[in-house]
Amino acid sequence: MAFTYLWHQFHLHRCKTIAISFFLFLGFYSPVAAQHIVRQNLPGHDLKPMHYGLFLALNVSRFQLQHSQYYVNNQKDTLLVNPRFGPGFMGGFVINRRLTDFIDARFVPGVAFYSRSMVFNDNGTEVAQEMPSIAMEFPLQFKLKSLRRGNVRMYFVGGVKGTTDFGNKKQDNASVELGFKNQDVAVEYGVGLELFYPYFKFAPELRFSNGLLNRYATNKNPYSLSTQSLRSNTITLYFNFEN
Repeated sequence: MAFTYLWHQFHLHRCKTIAISFFLFLGFYSPVAAQHIVRQNLPGHDLKPMHYGLFLALNVSRFQLQHSQYYVNNQKDTLLVNPRFGPGFMGGFVINRRLTDFIDARFVPGVAFYSRSMVFNDNGTEVAQEMPSIAMEFPLQFKLKSLRRGNVRMYFVGGVKGTTDFGNKKQDNASVELGFKNQDVAVEYGVGLELFYPYFKFAPELRFSNGLLNRYATNKNPYSLSTQSLRSNTITLYFNFEN
């Protein structure tokens, strides 16, 4: 039952470790390279109390599934359900408030497009359900910044995100539809790198989002008997542009 599920879990954590290690490497390597840069771009940037900007982002997302007790008791007679990652993209605004020299508060509202999917396996016969959605997202975060080295600085972010789906598309074949609720709250954490240019600041950022709410909407069909809960997992690469 769960070999595929455990493999995806292992693969997800391995991807997180590799991605964070890559950003940490950039954070330590960039200050060394920055020693050769004489001119400091945007020298008064950190003294401003407010900063505004835009972001574009690419994401991969899936639902983390917990099997029902019915599935545990009737594995031989129950359909196996496996979540799959799907790609998406996002766009929105950055509102940044300076709190101290090393801590900022951020509000990063945006619109996200997701393409999650589920695969149902019935004795070797697979049936896939695409679960595309469009969502309004409202992340509220704290940002912990390192010292600026030349035109480079590393930072960490953490916070919570509220989500409202308003484009949860229905499937044509209702008998295989596994529904999910439109509201969610998630914990977010990530790492980024600020690169200062003469007229703007560019910050690539890798962020992980783990949903807290059970978004499973019960349906009375054979494909839903295996499921007890659905929680969203998302990995997003942001490209932030700030003044």
